[in-house]
Amino acid sequence: MTDPLMFPHRQNTRLQVSVTVVQPEGTVSTSQNTIDRIDITTLDGALRRSQQEVVEQEIFSILVQEAGRLPTASARVSERLVVIDAAQGMELKFEFVSRPP
Repeated sequence: MTDPLMFPHRQNTRLQVSVTVVQPEGTVSTSQNTIDRIDITTLDGALRRSQQEVVEQEIFSILVQEAGRLPTASARVSERLVVIDAAQGMELKFEFVSRPP
C-alpha cells in the first residue's frame, strides 16, 4: 500500500488576477484569469499543482514588495490581496483565493 504524497505547508490557494475598468458613463467591466482544475490523484498532477502554488506565492511576494515603490499608481496591500489603481478608472487586483478541490 502506498501512502499519498503530502505537502504539509500547502495553502490550497490560487492567484487570481483581475482587471476592472469603469467607463466614463459608469459601466463597469471586470476580466479575470481562469483557474484550471488539475487532477491531484496522480503523482504528476499533485506535483504540478504544488509547484504552481509555490510559483504563485513567489510572484505575490514580489508584487507586495514592489507595490509600495510604484511612482505613479496607488496600491493597497494586505496578506492575501494587492490592489493597484493603474490608471483613472482602471484597477488591477491580485488575490489569493481558495482553490476548488
